[in-house]
Amino acid sequence: MRLLFGLILAGLIVAFLIEIAAVGGAWMLHRDGRIDDEIAWLERMRPLLVWDRTIDSQIDKLYRDRIEQALLAGRIEPAVQALRLARAHAGNSTKDPKLVSLGIETFTRASDKVQQMGRLSRAADWDDSLFVFAIRAPEPRHRYAALAAFTEGLDLRVRDSQPCAALARVEWAKRGLGGEVPGMANNVEEDLAVQCNQTRRHGGVR
Repeated sequence: MRLLFGLILAGLIVAFLIEIAAVGGAWMLHRDGRIDDEIAWLERMRPLLVWDRTIDSQIDKLYRDRIEQALLAGRIEPAVQALRLARAHAGNSTKDPKLVSLGIETFTRASDKVQQMGRLSRAADWDDSLFVFAIRAPEPRHRYAALAAFTEGLDLRVRDSQPCAALARVEWAKRGLGGEVPGMANNVEEDLAVQCNQTRRHGGVR
């Protein structure tokens, strides 16, 4: 009995020391603002912390924090990269509403930045990325943001004198969804088809 008690006590002590090491190491890295290293540290420690049910949520939050920090600093490219890493970490799931909101903000900021440079079709590409990211999200507000971005992308392509490319994006979206684009006005595709035909009749190739 004493041997069993001793083994249990030793196991508890080891578990306690591992927990202290994990928390202490994460705290020091967090204090120094080394969020990448903090994520890597906790992910390495996770197999040793099987009893800690909060570590996954802590890591998820750090992935989101990395995106937020980049956005607050106005660093769009690092924000996009951080979003990609967070999505991979989440298995490309849209179940985390906070991550979806950050993704929408990131793609919107990326589109706005490129649009300000006059690259309208490239800005539309970012809007399309937002659409793909959020159109199947559980929350209606996120799906609405996806539709709004997609509609804006169509308008940007038309303004860039590419109505046929805009029409092709509608067809692309319908193929991906296996049907109509939910919430999009019925006349949008018809109007784009008219503009595309007019462009072709006047010798345009767009």
